Amino acid sequence: MAEEESKQKQRTDFTEGRGRFENERKTARRGLVFGLILISVGVILLVDNFYPGLGITRLWPVVIIAWGFAVLVSGLIPPFDFSKPLDGILIGTIGVVLLYNTLGIVPYHFWLELIALWPVLIIALGFSILGGVTRNRIIAALPTLIIIATLLFALFYMDGPLRPRIELTSVNKSRDAISGVKTGEATIDFAVGELDIGSTGMLYDLNAREFGDERGPQIDFSRTDDKVEIELKARDDVRFYKWDEQRAWNLMLSKDIDWRLKVDAGVSDSDLDLSELDVSSVEIDGGVGSIRVRIGDRSERVDAKIDTGVSECRIMVPKSSGVRLSLDRGLSAVDFRDIDLDKISENRLTVYETKGFVDASRKINIDVDMGVASFIVEGY
Repeated sequence: MAEEESKQKQRTDFTEGRGRFENERKTARRGLVFGLILISVGVILLVDNFYPGLGITRLWPVVIIAWGFAVLVSGLIPPFDFSKPLDGILIGTIGVVLLYNTLGIVPYHFWLELIALWPVLIIALGFSILGGVTRNRIIAALPTLIIIATLLFALFYMDGPLRPRIELTSVNKSRDAISGVKTGEATIDFAVGELDIGSTGMLYDLNAREFGDERGPQIDFSRTDDKVEIELKARDDVRFYKWDEQRAWNLMLSKDIDWRLKVDAGVSDSDLDLSELDVSSVEIDGGVGSIRVRIGDRSERVDAKIDTGVSECRIMVPKSSGVRLSLDRGLSAVDFRDIDLDKISENRLTVYETKGFVDASRKINIDVDMGVASFIVEGY
């Protein structure tokens, strides 16, 4: 009886000791991850103090790299966990590609073109199911290895020497001004490249560089009474090719029409000079890339809605107009230049206003939803 009690006590002590060891290991892993992330954040903030253009806006992917490194190292803490180092390598690889994006080494459209490899996810899911059924650690690790290999392949092939090249074709499409037209709706569905919007005396004038397609962008036009609707859409948005020049659209719209604009900028560098246009509303889906918007004072009221993902966004507004900014931001740095915006509320949204906004004869309402971005409002 005493011997049985002794064995039971030994088993209990072993179980409790193992539980304490597991808790200590989990605590050590969490501390390692948290510590390395804090160090990387501190380094980025320190760099930002001395080199604002290089700090947060360029180096934020270092946090993801540090996270991946911490997960990798945590998997090496005994007992060895085979899956952790692979997860860490995957996270770190994603961080490296994002760092290449922010430093300008790899263009942002890399991620859009990665969509062409989506069947790899089905393959990875199949191996994940097999690993769960067989309880084989090597098979279970294959999905992570496949995704890592896919990222590296895409990085080398899509923007490397093996990638086939095509030439871009210049295309011009335009339409003369139409008498009697007072309002217009323009929907621009862009994908990858450079997008510029400005003003003209014509109804519209588009100069485009396209991927070897003489047809150029698809343009749908309709008129009802004193209103026109224009829809521009890129052809073959995803191209598994390499080109020496970016796809580029230079779109000019009539300055004599009250426009409502909807722009899907995709993965692009967008420069929207609306200062000479009569624009009452503009909606921009920024995706990944950079956005510059210059708003004028021709309209009594302008409603601007901007939804950005991983991007740089700069909005220029006339100092003579009253400005209200409603901001829903994620990991974003906000900067005001040559304009005084006072914070008036902070709940789900942070709201800023210029003094005398309510009584201003010209008003600009800007509603911004940002992910990871650098955001600047500048007066001119």
